[in-house]
Amino acid sequence: MAKLAPTQVEQLQSIGAYLRQVRQEQGLSIDTLANQIFIRPALLQALESGQDAALPEPVFIQGFIRRYAEALGLDGQTISKEFRVTPVDVMPTPELVERADSNGAVSQPEPRPSPQVAEKASAIPIDRSLPRSPLPLLLSLGALALVLGLGAWGLFGRDSATSRAGDLGAEPAIDAPEPTADAPVLDPDNADADTAAESLEALDDSPSAPQEAPVVVSANLSDRAWLSVVADGENVYEGIAESGFEETWTAQSSLVFRTGNAGGVELSVNGDRAVVLGNAGMVRTLTLTPDSDLETVESP
Repeated sequence: MAKLAPTQVEQLQSIGAYLRQVRQEQGLSIDTLANQIFIRPALLQALESGQDAALPEPVFIQGFIRRYAEALGLDGQTISKEFRVTPVDVMPTPELVERADSNGAVSQPEPRPSPQVAEKASAIPIDRSLPRSPLPLLLSLGALALVLGLGAWGLFGRDSATSRAGDLGAEPAIDAPEPTADAPVLDPDNADADTAAESLEALDDSPSAPQEAPVVVSANLSDRAWLSVVADGENVYEGIAESGFEETWTAQSSLVFRTGNAGGVELSVNGDRAVVLGNAGMVRTLTLTPDSDLETVESP
């Protein structure tokens, strides 16, 4: 449910009435237009009548206006900007309203702290005469001594155990991991810094794990956006995701990805690098297959 400021409600009602008039002049019904732009008829009716309670967040309302206007052959970009997504919704309080004196000069009242803040501030006594407790310092020194003691015990205890094993004629056992088929084996007698670096590079260059399915789609959101994901004909996700949302979906033959805020979505398809789907408030629908690549995502 959208929480719109009074100015946003007026803008929405004016734009909605204009779009309804143009639609009726072109002889189009709500259902016909809804099937054309993939927006439910109930949302289009709320948009035309300015019923903000039945509409989503302002950024999606702006995207609906743009798609509606473009479907009617109008300049959707310009018309959608008439609806402000982030209006100034902080209203002045009566104490901060400008007052005019008898000579017509305008004066600004000085801001006063709220009674709750004043009461809390006065209720907290500040006693600067009390000395600081030495307990935190003693606890820190005790913890440091404990760490040093454990380290010394581990060092000298291991050396004494090794020496006892040597006196008995047995070599100390060293648990070493068994080398895998892909991991390089290092010779302890000849290993140096260059050899270790080359071994690490060889591990980094090893091929990554294969993809789980023919179609792999990963989304990363930098802004709030509505998402819908249909994999192989099954709706696997639909809702409004917040900024920072990350998710990966797979499909065998096709995956349909829709968003109402392309500027806030980065998409990676079949292992290609992630790209932003478009501008803020832009609605995009992508049908992705095993043959889809970076060019498919970048195309508007």
